[in-house]
Amino acid sequence: MTNIFIENNLASSHSEHPKYRSDIDGLRAIAILSVVGFHAFPTWIQGGFIGVDIFFVISGYLISTIIFTKFNQNSFKFIEFYSRRIKRIFPALLLVLSASFVFGWFMLLSDEYKQLSKHIAGAAGFISNLILWNESGYFDNFAETKPLLHLWSLGIEEQFYIAWPLLLWVIWKLRLNLLTITVIVVVISFTFNVYQVHHNVTAAFYSPQTRFWELLAGTLLAYITLRQKMQQVNSSARNNIQSLLGFFLVSIGIIFITKDKLFPGWWALLPTIGAVLIIAAGPHTWLNRAVLSNRVLVWFGLISFPLYLWHWPLLSFVRIIEGEIPGIEIRFAVIVISIALAWMTFKFIEIPIRFGSNGQIKTITLLILMILIFCLGYISYKKDGLIFKATNSDFKITPYDWVKGYRHQNCFINAVDATSNSFADFCSSYINGKNKTPMIMLWGDSHAASIYRGLLKQTTRFGYDITQYTASGCPPILNFKVDKRKECEGINSFVLEQIKRQQPDTLILAAFWSMYDGKSDDWNLLEDQNIDATITLLKSLNIKNIYILGHLPTFKSNQSSIAANVFVANKIDRTFKRFNFSIIESNKRMELIAKNNNVKFISPLDLLCDGKGCLISTSSQTLIPLAWDYGHLTEAGSEFLIAKAVEKNLISFSK
Repeated sequence: MTNIFIENNLASSHSEHPKYRSDIDGLRAIAILSVVGFHAFPTWIQGGFIGVDIFFVISGYLISTIIFTKFNQNSFKFIEFYSRRIKRIFPALLLVLSASFVFGWFMLLSDEYKQLSKHIAGAAGFISNLILWNESGYFDNFAETKPLLHLWSLGIEEQFYIAWPLLLWVIWKLRLNLLTITVIVVVISFTFNVYQVHHNVTAAFYSPQTRFWELLAGTLLAYITLRQKMQQVNSSARNNIQSLLGFFLVSIGIIFITKDKLFPGWWALLPTIGAVLIIAAGPHTWLNRAVLSNRVLVWFGLISFPLYLWHWPLLSFVRIIEGEIPGIEIRFAVIVISIALAWMTFKFIEIPIRFGSNGQIKTITLLILMILIFCLGYISYKKDGLIFKATNSDFKITPYDWVKGYRHQNCFINAVDATSNSFADFCSSYINGKNKTPMIMLWGDSHAASIYRGLLKQTTRFGYDITQYTASGCPPILNFKVDKRKECEGINSFVLEQIKRQQPDTLILAAFWSMYDGKSDDWNLLEDQNIDATITLLKSLNIKNIYILGHLPTFKSNQSSIAANVFVANKIDRTFKRFNFSIIESNKRMELIAKNNNVKFISPLDLLCDGKGCLISTSSQTLIPLAWDYGHLTEAGSEFLIAKAVEKNLISFSK
């Protein structure tokens, strides 16, 4: 989100910039206040995130106006253009990236610091959106714990600044029809956006190809404005209606667009067209003159870029430290601090660097500093978050070591694009219609898969066989349609048929229950009646023992990293640091459902937690992590949990 502003007293000496319009700064203020409001109070301003789309239009308009003007004067120079972009973007960005790196050093765990370092390198390399796009997935960290998440939009703008001027220069030199080519690119980008939002909403959100049409909408407006000299037209009834209509569209977007909508898609037309109409109406309309040019809004517009940079890292760091969403008073305080930092950054960092003498030296210095911050972030990331900074420990757990233990891609399958045929034959001990020994069947999602190794050890000990049917993001509940895992219904129907055919002696249902309670943005509500109906059907099949495994302890950071910091540094084998307390309610809910349906319940929280915290190591002497990420058990953790359940007679292996 880049703001192109030239102060009134400097405008005459910088003729390559578009004529300053205070109403555009007012529109920036609407955009930034919407974004900040959404991030701080998402239930109050649910559609505030569309402020970024407004910024895209503004940036496309102002940047293209500058380029077209210079082309008309035959004075466009790439070095000059990119030098001005560096002096505009780099000062505040460098300050925020450096502050985040230093603050993270003292406040974050090693895995959190590793991720922050990667995002710092990504921001310095103009690819934040691509990194975040690549990270998004089933095992991704909570968005609120990514202090530089908001820089995805800056990544898209920077990629636009690199690609579009080059293409414009080629079009200009070849004397091609600029308007036609721009319209074609807009149509292609928008069409791809609509297609992707129905097939891969994450790609649609982060991909530059699906977002460039919003910036190019500003480009088209700049082209038409310069051709028709619309900025010199006096206020008219038509322009006033146009401005009011644009404001209405933006307002409707902020009120009615929510995270549940397929965005950007068609919904992005509201803020995009709204912003275009407001800017195109000109500075003399009543709305633009009396409302958007208000001094308060203009002031917020001037500090909008540093305010955008500062507010999210502060909110995110507070969220990480608190371990939960901070109270309203704290969030208000963070916003006030963000505004103060934004003003100081604008006044004492941005203005002195952007304007004045020694422009070439400033540009080179800023470029060198950005390269250094990129190297610093990259080195820290490759060093696993500089794990020695907090623990001086050589402990390290390699991500995805769990694959073999979970029987990944065989008996634990990725539900996306998977079918029941994805399960390997050896997932079941029921061979050729015969089952000579008692059988336990494990059914559920990745949390269920994580207890497989523990069950295997105990079934081997007691002479049982074990069958495993687990799929990512699929709770073991029939008739539960998950938008994010549409294949789950078919997979669970297949498992039901296997239960009927194989007649296991014991059936264990396990899942990341809280993920399906309707509080997560991407998952449907798991209603009690669906669970009750599933258990009733299973009981009618005369299964000897039906168990519901309650909620595994989950944290808001990788337990392996918490263990490395808490256990190694303080010799503490249990903690509530970064613990996700909301799962306690989900665990109680599943316990009540089990009781009401007269099936057995196993509570991992009772086995692994007490008043001092939840175990993070299976040994109090040597660090043996219970889980490798926020909650998925390691092989040792799985064996420890199931052994505890057997010891407490919570699981019966009687024949």
